Amino acid sequence: MFVLDNRTLLVVTALISIGSAIALLVLWHAQSKRNGAGYWASGMSCIAIASVLISTRGVLSDYLSLVTANSFYVLGFVLILRGVRVFTGKDPLLLIDYALTPVVAACFYYFSHVDQNLSIRVEILSASFVLTCGFIVFSLLQDKDAPWRTSSFAPVIVFSLFGLFHGMRGVITFIQPSDSPFMSPGLLTTFVFLSGIFIIGAIAISLTLLSYGVLESKLRIVSLAVEQSASSIIITDNKGLIDYVNPASSEKTGYHLDEIKGKNPRIFQSGETSVHEYSDLWKSISEGNTWRGEFHNRKKNGELYWEIASIAPVKQKNGQISHYVAVKEDITDLKEAKRRIDHLANHDGLTDLPNRKLAMERLVAALTAARCDQKQVAVMFVDLDGFKAVNDSHGHDAGDQLLKETAQRLKGCVRDIDTVSRIGGDEFLIILNNVVDKKAVIDVTERLIHSIASNHVIGKSEVTISASIGISLYPSDSEKPTELVNLADDAMYVVKRDGKNNYAFI
Repeated sequence: MFVLDNRTLLVVTALISIGSAIALLVLWHAQSKRNGAGYWASGMSCIAIASVLISTRGVLSDYLSLVTANSFYVLGFVLILRGVRVFTGKDPLLLIDYALTPVVAACFYYFSHVDQNLSIRVEILSASFVLTCGFIVFSLLQDKDAPWRTSSFAPVIVFSLFGLFHGMRGVITFIQPSDSPFMSPGLLTTFVFLSGIFIIGAIAISLTLLSYGVLESKLRIVSLAVEQSASSIIITDNKGLIDYVNPASSEKTGYHLDEIKGKNPRIFQSGETSVHEYSDLWKSISEGNTWRGEFHNRKKNGELYWEIASIAPVKQKNGQISHYVAVKEDITDLKEAKRRIDHLANHDGLTDLPNRKLAMERLVAALTAARCDQKQVAVMFVDLDGFKAVNDSHGHDAGDQLLKETAQRLKGCVRDIDTVSRIGGDEFLIILNNVVDKKAVIDVTERLIHSIASNHVIGKSEVTISASIGISLYPSDSEKPTELVNLADDAMYVVKRDGKNNYAFI
């Protein structure tokens, strides 16, 4: 091996360290959260300063070129260790962080200015490197399940070699002390500096690869999570044009990424959501807010479906919005279940007619409309005559069938704007809206009586029932919905007493 100029090698080491510090500083700036790269950049800067100071040996004082320089070397590796602890999520080693550098500086000063001993200085420096490299390797290998463990093998090898090299150097110096000046030309000194150049470069590269390896691992996990998510996920650019849809979205809508990439999500619109609602949505997310709501969208095959969505802006470090992410869940079945529950809560389970609750709500609405239009409303209380006998002689199933058929006959005698409801047993309530006069009510009532009195076929038998109907009118009889119903009920009982199968006004 040729003997090279040591000052030149130190300058090269300083330049590599400076370049490494700049690269690590850029890496640190690009990260969204702490990952230790800032400490690594600071450590490389300290190594660069140390190399420059040592290269001035004989020009500057020994205090600067020896004590300060070697203290900066140790400080550089302490900072790298601190960065590794931050990266791995471990607590800092306070004794190493705050005590090692001052102790090394004090020892170097003593064995340089009080009791000059080159061998001890070499052993102290080597021991410091072995200690810091050992803790770095231990920190990287401690967590066996870490996502970055595979990426850590490169820096583990580099720091292990560096620590091993300096450990051997310290042992050799202990066995065979030397008083030769540190900067004197020689194969050993040249080998030390050349090895340092390669090791410093390897450290910077391995730390950078470690960071990017972790980033790649996280991105891979996120990518797989998005790809395999059961929720529909759509990503658009900041103009709202589709960049990505996951498989769940494609399966739900029938649209594959190559069909809709670069298109506006309005391709999913069913036309049932107002333009104003979409305008509010876009205003919210473009201002950096997360929007949550429901869409009634359309699949590629034309089928409509409901989904609940959360749309959030993706902001870069400068606060600018680069993309929007929509996470959506299909709630069609939930909507249908809710509709069914609401229907059951307001309708009779047997005849599917409105129940008393819904009938009273419609009566209130009918009276309000009639008051505005100066119209009349008729309230009919219908009770079936002879139903109990059919129920007792033919059974409850026959009775249920008779009630369902009666419900259909009642509905067939009135208009779509009118209401036929079952309010209990064999009792029905009918609301006639926009009544012109009393004669119109009589016409409807006579149709009802005739329709119900016609023979009913139950299984293989024919049965006959009739109806007693009491009628009250708004506003002549009352303006209160409950009172109108009670008056019609009273009129119906009058019909019952007088022979049934007839009607009576209050």
